[in-house]
Amino acid sequence: MLIKKPSSAVASAIADKSDGIEVADDRFSPQYLLNLLLNVGSLLATVYDRRSPLTRNQTRLISSLLEHDGQTQTELAHALEIHKVSIGIYISELEAMDLVERRQHPTDRRAKCIYLTPRLHAAKHIGRNQYAAIHHVATQGVDGNTYLSMLDCMEQMRENLTELDRKDRENGVGK
Repeated sequence: MLIKKPSSAVASAIADKSDGIEVADDRFSPQYLLNLLLNVGSLLATVYDRRSPLTRNQTRLISSLLEHDGQTQTELAHALEIHKVSIGIYISELEAMDLVERRQHPTDRRAKCIYLTPRLHAAKHIGRNQYAAIHHVATQGVDGNTYLSMLDCMEQMRENLTELDRKDRENGVGK
């Protein structure tokens, strides 16, 4: 039997199992959540990669520019957590495909801003349609309320982890 537990009790769910309460598939274990998130994310990326002519990082770079066109190479590297030199390589590859272009920064003559080209804008519906088709298959059998609850939970976890990350950086924890 699967026991619904309030979020404050999740940390003690494994201990509850030893008290004779069965927790199906150890779903309250941190490892289960981590493996599930990694597996779903990897499957989504693998299926999309197979259907896209672009590499995963090229797609991430374009997605970032779709949200905020005209970023510098440094801004893109920071936003995507990819080394600046690697971002430069991806930009050059996309530039060779006429999907992005470098333009002079409006106030810093040393910097270039990266913009999506008209060719990319004309074809962006193809990538969006691929995302929509994959999303449709991935969410089959999941009703709307469950889907929204899942998103709410994931957004809360992101907020919690963002706060933990901030505190860790403030306290010099880790690297």
